[in-house]
Amino acid sequence: MFVLLVLVVVVVNIVDPSMVVHEIDVDFELVLQKGKPLPRFWTSTGLCPPAPREKSAEFLLSDDSLLNLEIIGSLPNEGLKYVRIHWLLEMMSFSHYDERKTLFYEFSRLDALLDKLQEFGLHPGFEFMGIPAGIYEKERRHRFVYFWTDLAMQVASHYLRRYGIKYVSNWRFETWNEPDLRGYNVLNFTVNEYINYVQSIRFGLDAAGRLLNNIHLPLHGNIHLPLHGPAGLFKSTEHHPFCWSALKLCNDSPKKCPFEVITFHRKGSGLRADEIVQGGVRLVEQLQETFPNISEFRFSNNEADPIAGWSTPREFQSNLKYGSMLVSTVLQHWSVLFTGRLRNLESISHDNGFLSYYPFEFDQRTLLARFQMNLTQPRHVQFVVKPVFSALGMLANLGPMATDRLHATGNISYIVSYQQNPFYLCILLVSSNDTFEPVEKRQKLSVNIVTTKEFVGQPVAYIVEGLQSGLNDPNSVWQYYGKPPYPTGAQFEEMRSVQFPSVLEGPTVLPIGRKRLKLNFNLRAPWLATVRMCSLQSSKPSVVQNVRVRRIHANEVLIFWHENSAGVRYDAPSAMRYGLTALIGRSIGRKLIPNGIHRLCSINLRLTFTLLVV
Repeated sequence: MFVLLVLVVVVVNIVDPSMVVHEIDVDFELVLQKGKPLPRFWTSTGLCPPAPREKSAEFLLSDDSLLNLEIIGSLPNEGLKYVRIHWLLEMMSFSHYDERKTLFYEFSRLDALLDKLQEFGLHPGFEFMGIPAGIYEKERRHRFVYFWTDLAMQVASHYLRRYGIKYVSNWRFETWNEPDLRGYNVLNFTVNEYINYVQSIRFGLDAAGRLLNNIHLPLHGNIHLPLHGPAGLFKSTEHHPFCWSALKLCNDSPKKCPFEVITFHRKGSGLRADEIVQGGVRLVEQLQETFPNISEFRFSNNEADPIAGWSTPREFQSNLKYGSMLVSTVLQHWSVLFTGRLRNLESISHDNGFLSYYPFEFDQRTLLARFQMNLTQPRHVQFVVKPVFSALGMLANLGPMATDRLHATGNISYIVSYQQNPFYLCILLVSSNDTFEPVEKRQKLSVNIVTTKEFVGQPVAYIVEGLQSGLNDPNSVWQYYGKPPYPTGAQFEEMRSVQFPSVLEGPTVLPIGRKRLKLNFNLRAPWLATVRMCSLQSSKPSVVQNVRVRRIHANEVLIFWHENSAGVRYDAPSAMRYGLTALIGRSIGRKLIPNGIHRLCSINLRLTFTLLVV
């Protein structure tokens, strides 16, 4: 006997004739004239293990933490590629000296974490922050510079040998996070010690590169590992002397500057997305004016969050307000990069990779809601995707070229991204009033697309997906049931049924020769939507690889995989797509059958499966 499980989502548009229709016209000929390369500068998240820092390894290697990271790495097209983690050096320990007083370290716990990150398709934002247990005080007194130079060299050379040059050269090495804050400056650096520390990290990375150059130079050329820093708040020079002193060093001698990328932190006040980008632009302009010799350096705001304090519960972080605000933040940064106002922007990162906890599963600044199921035997964890995670999935489907951020009426903004050969078009639209209530609770939208002559003669398909307030909102389901600390299986199923974008229209194959497409919608604000079109001539799915089956509990599994897009969507042939199953198998032995309709054009947020129960 076979039982076929089918999920059908019906979206009913209630049309009010008096509503204003917001018109958006997209002429692909004009798009081709205005588009610029779109770097994927937003694909980083971050987290900090809880105190005490000496137990960072226990936390980061816990089942909850590893599953959280694996789900984070499951977005398509490397939607999240980097995870910036504090206190990584606390996962190491001193092993022994040899007869020449050479330091040897125990890497096993750090290896275990970084092995998992590689398996999950993630790259570390590797901060030289913390100290290996058992050695620092002795070394600090006698050979401070040697200690940090040797430590950086050993770390870099160890992982270059373990993972290879190609992977490690894409890590983001960085100096100590916010060193001016007492809560982070646990070693009580003086300004001179901090400057020596920063320079020592640079010397150590260079030494590791030279070691491998002697072996791999004919194959790989000169090995240079970029360093990010100083990861500072850059408030007053009186209270934040470390970061300002580091940039003075760079300004006085740019060629000896330890940094390739200047990192800073600018968050908002919790009101509007534009506070983040405007604060970052103002700071970069101030730094370039104060230190003119660093003007050509690249810059990164790697804590570009709406407001400080990840664990503080806030209602807007539980729903699509946060998701739409994050997308607005990305689009606004793209605009200042596109127009040249912040032309040296390397990246932004959002600190939202944390683990939420009861009773604030949805309200904290996280990508996923964590439910600690402590009454089961054994204890286990359940995760539900929040709208902000699905919003990042929609961002991940943008093409390699894009227009500037464009505006329509009704707080609607959008960009048009594309790839010419093979043809791919992705329009990302967002209606956001930041943390405030929307002016219009519902919005009628009309999108008019005109393609070019060269695509009229080939088969083209399209699909429209969307996230809407109150509809794609697992938190509202949880609240409906009274916020149970241990939801039932049926309640989890109901929450997960609304955790991903809904298909608003399609997938549909356009008649050959059709040049125009008109789409009409009635959406609940705030909302996000993508309109994606592609040529069917190059939309063959690739072979699924690295399939991982994770046992969640006695009768539940979670399945992960990746597939190689073979350069169909992006210039880099190594671009990978990651999938997270939308449905959870009730037993390990069940049969999974790919649902081909959602593989159209390889543009789905995730691969989905139909479950057949034997």
